[in-house]
Amino acid sequence: MMFNPQKLHPISYVSGFLRSLKENVFPLIFAVFIVMTRGLDNIGDLIFPVAILSISLISSVFKAIKIYKTRYWIENDQLIMTWGVFSKNRKELNIERIQSVDTSQNIAHQLLGGVNLSVKTPSDGIELDTITKKQSDELSKYIKERKHKLKNKEAVEVEPSENESEQNESNLAEYKPKEDVVFFQLSVKDLLKMSFTSGGIFIVFAALGSLLGFLSQVIDVEDYISPLLNQIVNLTFVIISFVILFIFISYIIGSLIVFIRNYKYQLTFDGELLTVKYGLLTVQKRTVPIRRIQALKEEESLFRRAIGYTKISAIITTDGHFDSNEETDIGNVTILPFTKKKEAYKLLEEIIPQFQFNSVDKGLPIQGIRRRIFIPTLILLIAVVPIHIYLWSYTWIIGLVIFLIMLLFATVITLKSGFKVYDDSIVLLNASPFEYSTIWAKRDKILTFELHENPIIIRKDIAHFNIHLAYGNSMISRGMRFIHKKDALNIYNWYKGGRDDAS
Repeated sequence: MMFNPQKLHPISYVSGFLRSLKENVFPLIFAVFIVMTRGLDNIGDLIFPVAILSISLISSVFKAIKIYKTRYWIENDQLIMTWGVFSKNRKELNIERIQSVDTSQNIAHQLLGGVNLSVKTPSDGIELDTITKKQSDELSKYIKERKHKLKNKEAVEVEPSENESEQNESNLAEYKPKEDVVFFQLSVKDLLKMSFTSGGIFIVFAALGSLLGFLSQVIDVEDYISPLLNQIVNLTFVIISFVILFIFISYIIGSLIVFIRNYKYQLTFDGELLTVKYGLLTVQKRTVPIRRIQALKEEESLFRRAIGYTKISAIITTDGHFDSNEETDIGNVTILPFTKKKEAYKLLEEIIPQFQFNSVDKGLPIQGIRRRIFIPTLILLIAVVPIHIYLWSYTWIIGLVIFLIMLLFATVITLKSGFKVYDDSIVLLNASPFEYSTIWAKRDKILTFELHENPIIIRKDIAHFNIHLAYGNSMISRGMRFIHKKDALNIYNWYKGGRDDAS
């Protein structure tokens, strides 16, 4: 079936229309606002709304034609897709070079049996939005089995004799890839713990705060609240009650968002590919080839660290851009979202043996505390002193509080952060009062090394360094500030040695 040109699922027309609507949402809102405020009497006032509506309609029609003319099939070990309105475009992916096959199902997909499927190679990719669940399963299974057969064929092709050749062909015909083994499942109990210890509340704070600010500009809230407040004796009690209620609602909604997003989280492994599947309203499935992992990242909030739980993600590299892919952070894949720290290390060392979860030497040079707050304190003084003298005599209190917060951050960063170099890997721990972030990186995955100095710190033999790692289709930088220069040079020599070995 997959060797004949296949069409997209009819739901693609709906998703294409919604995507077109999303792209023109602000002009459409503005057009509706004009109609509501000026009415339909003056034809001149309707020119802009009609133009916006026409552009949106034309865009939707073009997307519908593109979807109608899109075809995909497999031919000569190539996954082929063709599309286009005025011109015909064609893209081919060599099955042997395909690294991952990811899927996404939103509510509409789940109800109608559709799947958004993304096929990725080291340099490009194909997105099929949307195909049937059956088509997705058949295509994913065929690609996986064919890749294994091609790889196995290369391994046995060493000019065999006639009998050996027949035996190899027989082995290839009987060869089947390893089955996925479930290594981790997030239980409902742990999912609830994860939800209620997450930072989802801050998302809701921002959203509700913005909504409240908007409503206060459109509606005179005071006119509605004042009569109620006048009936209550203790205004302070009312304010405190509203604040507590607001925090409680934000906490519940934020926790619910995390619960829905990570529902039925599952990690499987087939010897080469890590596969994570999760979500309730939108079911995501992402596959990660072990060789694509550039580094591992651990994130621990203060509370989760206290109870011994952690979150570990893989930093990966990929290329290509997928317009309707709902996974925005393509360079980061969460492998273990919430589990005991020791259990996480033990599990990942079994799955990804090339990474060893070595510890760091905590504590950076103590003079880093002073250097981290020196310039911010000068800026703070420049801002606070004039206000204190000319406007408000208690401004110094706010300035003191800000200074103490900066001092707290500088102290924790200096005393709790750390790094350590091993034979072929480096560990970086960046600490803050609220979160600990650790990176384990292999030397052969580091793209570049940067050493930074300035006239102020160079006299004290202090330096900064950064390493760059591939991240998605770009790169990220991680490093340490205000460390001994000799330590930074030792890391550079370690990195340079790896470059020499590789050459």
